[in-house]
Amino acid sequence: MLNNYNYFITLAEEKNISRAAERLFISHQCLSKYLKNLEQEYRVTFFERSPRLKLTVAGEAMLNMLRQVQFLERNLESQLDDIRQSRRGIIRLGTTEGRYRILFPDLLSQFKKIYPDVLLEVSYATSEQLTESVLKNELDIVLMNKSFVNRSQLTVQPLLDERIYLVISDNMLEQYFPERYPECRELFAAEGADLKMFQHVPFILNRKSFNSRIMLDSYLQAHNLRLNCVMELTQLDLHFMMSARDYAASFCWSMYIPLIRRMNRADPERHLNVFPVKGVEALNHMVLVTQEGKILPEYGRELIEVIKRNCAGFEK
Repeated sequence: MLNNYNYFITLAEEKNISRAAERLFISHQCLSKYLKNLEQEYRVTFFERSPRLKLTVAGEAMLNMLRQVQFLERNLESQLDDIRQSRRGIIRLGTTEGRYRILFPDLLSQFKKIYPDVLLEVSYATSEQLTESVLKNELDIVLMNKSFVNRSQLTVQPLLDERIYLVISDNMLEQYFPERYPECRELFAAEGADLKMFQHVPFILNRKSFNSRIMLDSYLQAHNLRLNCVMELTQLDLHFMMSARDYAASFCWSMYIPLIRRMNRADPERHLNVFPVKGVEALNHMVLVTQEGKILPEYGRELIEVIKRNCAGFEK
């Protein structure tokens, strides 16, 4: 039964024999025979066949057990890699889209110099999808916001506590604060940008389900304030590009400040100011997540240390 257990897991994920067979590089007939023999062996039905494959209660139990087998097998592989002192292997790493663009280019380059023969399979997804991928053994390590870690089967290591910042161009400051410009730049940098003074300024904001927006909306509601949101976008680098073009102000977390500084150096005529937000004390807790009991080989543990060193560089 344990032979070819990935057949069952793939069937459960694809819910279609043809697609599962294609993914497994076997024939439709071979996979159908596997499932038929398995159900005969255990004298239960694991999948409803119509209108499409769907796990039965017995199928859910089998899937949960086989994922545990897969998890234990990968733990064993990691331990054997250490015994062999192997410098070859695969680590599957995930994060959200914005962090992917900010953190991973330098991270991949640094890690490759240490372990040139270890393949890092890197992907991005929403926080909810990342959580599910860790629990399904699809990802080994995930970087995400702590607010979305709500499963007891996960182990969490702190990486970075971020503050939120207001991003606005020189041109927009002069346009919306004509009587106080340019002195207001030093004032906002020293004392923070009071959002009461920015209610007439257009803003690009993240969508309501994202942590930065949740934090802002909570603060605004508590202080009876309202921002002039002219657009909602999830890609924060686009927020900054449009802010640099005087379309609207925006917000960023600590990790994005180096990107904005690089933008300023590349195009000083479109200079962006980054101000702390006055009165907003809440922090965004970036964490590293693995499945509880996960054993990583030496190169996996070294990767975690590289991640921690990179994240420490973003602290403000």
